[in-house]
Amino acid sequence: MNIYWILNIADLNMKAVYLPWLHMHQPMVFGENDELISNLEKMLASDDSKDEWDARLMARAYRNPAYWAKNLAIEGKHQKIAVDFSGVLLESLSALSGLLQEDADGNSIGDIISLWKEVLREFPDSVEFAGTAYAHCYFPVTPEADWKLQIDLWRKVASSLFGVGLTERVKGFWLPEMGIPPPEKLGRLVRLLKERGYEWLILPAEAVRGQKNLSYEKQVEIWTQPHILSIDGGNITVIFRPKYNFIDQQGGCDANGIYQKCIQASKIHGYAEGKSPALIVPASDGENGNIMMNRFFSDTFIPFAREKLDDKVSSMTITQFLKDYPPSDEIELEASGSSWLGGHSHWETGDERLEMKRKIEQLSDKFHSWQKKALKEDAVKALLMAETSCYVYWNSSFWFDQGKRMIDFAYEKLRKDD
Repeated sequence: MNIYWILNIADLNMKAVYLPWLHMHQPMVFGENDELISNLEKMLASDDSKDEWDARLMARAYRNPAYWAKNLAIEGKHQKIAVDFSGVLLESLSALSGLLQEDADGNSIGDIISLWKEVLREFPDSVEFAGTAYAHCYFPVTPEADWKLQIDLWRKVASSLFGVGLTERVKGFWLPEMGIPPPEKLGRLVRLLKERGYEWLILPAEAVRGQKNLSYEKQVEIWTQPHILSIDGGNITVIFRPKYNFIDQQGGCDANGIYQKCIQASKIHGYAEGKSPALIVPASDGENGNIMMNRFFSDTFIPFAREKLDDKVSSMTITQFLKDYPPSDEIELEASGSSWLGGHSHWETGDERLEMKRKIEQLSDKFHSWQKKALKEDAVKALLMAETSCYVYWNSSFWFDQGKRMIDFAYEKLRKDD
């Protein structure tokens, strides 16, 4: 047995579990010669020194969870981390391995995918690797006929890069933008996920029905324990990301501040012998902004692992937590669905967003009317990439233009297969 996988004795008496989650994604865009490339590649090749600099910081952010999971485990530290990567980003990182030699500070980055392969093989207990959609679609506005394609293509990409064993181990799912459809649709989405072996979802605290009217203590009590979501005749386990007023991971928080919040959560949670510890899972983009690119690991993750884990606060993966402390309480969600912003306005409000939604629905209808033909995978990918949330979320002419070009690109791929 690898000595670094032996259970930390403090885990036996812990009052709180801290597991940070980093969500990773970069959309596809069109380059100067109309070629389809990752936005990361576009930034790396940019004449704008800031874009090129930020791209190397982002690349380091994609490497860091694997790098520090490995090195801290070798040190005998037991801090875990949760991550999800969109399928298009995984493919892009694999294709860009030769271009990602150094970060902005001149330090070696190396082959990110190869490092992740090593960590997922040699240190699997250090990382909760979650599934997500292939092209970061916003499920509440994505045609239901394409949900299965988004889910299955991510699994195919992950299996091709990391092996079928990984996808069989992956039990949790990240809804892009934490976008939750209304209950009647969510039930169908949950069935798709469970059919593929997913056992739990992470949801935003804003999704809990009536949460705005709850006291701070009651909200924290809900956030810090898993629940059962019964919906449309089935059920799935859900955990919740705390609100920013509790832990603002993307805004910046040091290791000591995280520790104090964990202790506070354990007290509100009402820890007692025989009761599950409080589960604290702050989640944010892993590469978006100065904090996540430059300070999260140096100020929070590394010092927490080296200095803060004790008999009160420990760490474990969500999947292991749920095995040890299965949920018993049920939870109800907002009837309109939700997102990490609390609503759907960034995807449904405004003439251009609604027009994009209409065009995506038309594209999807056309695609499925041709499904009787043997469509090539690049046509499927083009459809799914056209559904990328980023094209409408930012509400800017550049991203709307990229989305419209992607729709045209998808039609072109379909016509070639016709």
